[in-house]
Amino acid sequence: MIMPDYSIFYRRPVNTNRIAQELPTFDIFVSAFNSSERVGNVFNEVRAKNKIWHIHPEYQYSPIEEPTGFLKSQPALIDEVAQVEALLAVTGNLDGKNLCIDITGFMRHVLVFLVAKLAHMGIREFTALYSEPMHYSKQEATIFSTTTSGVTRPIRGMAGSNTSQATDYLVIAAGYDHKLINQVTNHKDNLTVYPLFAFPSLSPDFYQQSAIRASQSGAVAMEGAWITNRRFAPANDPFSTANALHDIVDEINKNEARKNGKVANIYLSPLSTKVQALGFALFWQLEGRARGAVTLLLPECLTYSRETSSGLKRLWTYTIELG
Repeated sequence: MIMPDYSIFYRRPVNTNRIAQELPTFDIFVSAFNSSERVGNVFNEVRAKNKIWHIHPEYQYSPIEEPTGFLKSQPALIDEVAQVEALLAVTGNLDGKNLCIDITGFMRHVLVFLVAKLAHMGIREFTALYSEPMHYSKQEATIFSTTTSGVTRPIRGMAGSNTSQATDYLVIAAGYDHKLINQVTNHKDNLTVYPLFAFPSLSPDFYQQSAIRASQSGAVAMEGAWITNRRFAPANDPFSTANALHDIVDEINKNEARKNGKVANIYLSPLSTKVQALGFALFWQLEGRARGAVTLLLPECLTYSRETSSGLKRLWTYTIELG
């Protein structure tokens, strides 16, 4: 597998008191609306010719609660294809446009599909923003996804051509949602699991909190592989996350080549920060898609907490190059 040099991808922090001054004016700015102070502050400060609020059905806002005065994308269905189609209908033609997406409030399945869709459309580059919270409202007891369908499935169009004779591996970004971790690890028998933890975390106590929650994920957290296969990537760096995925997949490839010469089935499930979800999507686009037998997998979330954090600690900007 030819490895992109993720170390040269552009990222930097933005002074939260100088957002308008430190970021350029964009042609189109998209953000997913929720009740977080950090999401609203960034939306207000970013300069753009057109600003769009994406209203996720999972947040269950009533019409009277929705924002006014800006363009809105309002999908009727939770499915990622329907949501991205609704968003792109509002953005219009993106050719030659300077696009910026604040990923902070996005649902993971919509975010990873949006990255693949933009690449399919020929969009070679866009800017992503992510705002770090001061702290999560209920610490390790914070609940993000409030209701799921009980179904774990591939993201539309992002399922690899897996074979029944090969070994199955799961690389899972472990976050606070221990019930989702349990759901993903139990959707298929005989998975060899590689947990990827967000470390360094957004704040020193966040790693401890997520580790406590992940330890409640059921039988998988009691297995030796949960420790021996554990890997780490910074919570606020999609490129380091993509690099960690490359290293894990390379290790799996070599192990399987020594054992039986088959191409292993690899499932990727980003259940940690939205930044790490972005890293998973970038890896799939630049490497996993070409390898084959690599599937992006997530539980279906029906409802999601509107507000789980307080304050705006740091803002990051990333230049996402899609090939």
